[in-house]
Amino acid sequence: MHSEPETLTRSIKRTINSNGGAIWSVSANPKSTIIALGCEDGSIQLLSIEHDGLSNLRKLGKVKSRLLSIAWGPPIPRDSQPFTATAPESNDSSDYENDSDWSDDWLVTGCADSSIRKWDFATGRVTNRLTTDKTRGERTLVWSVCVLGYVSCTLLGSTEMTPNVQ
Repeated sequence: MHSEPETLTRSIKRTINSNGGAIWSVSANPKSTIIALGCEDGSIQLLSIEHDGLSNLRKLGKVKSRLLSIAWGPPIPRDSQPFTATAPESNDSSDYENDSDWSDDWLVTGCADSSIRKWDFATGRVTNRLTTDKTRGERTLVWSVCVLGYVSCTLLGSTEMTPNVQ
């Protein structure tokens, strides 16, 4: 269940079912039009928050692990032309300011099964999986992931917590 608080009246404005059990992680896309929920059942539920609304948009695939953390990849130009760091010659910067020229491409999740997964936004499927080390046979819980986008590369980072049994 996801609730949106009304800050002025200190009450719940809207509530919507996650359709995936308990919500372990939440992330808004770079344009702040979609919220991705990492759920207990291993799915990513997408909610639209456009026009002050809150509605189920769609569900991305499902894996056999809780999604403990989630982050969006950087948006890409819709025309698939690579973004360059150099400013255009003209003073017209409207190409860089129009949100409709950019699209969401992928998300990354940190999972309870010692893995980090990259999800394709268009297909809803996992495209890459990175496994982390296990200590004494115990799974590593990936509690946090982040994505840093640069001109031609993306760095992926995570914080891991291995349970310490004494």
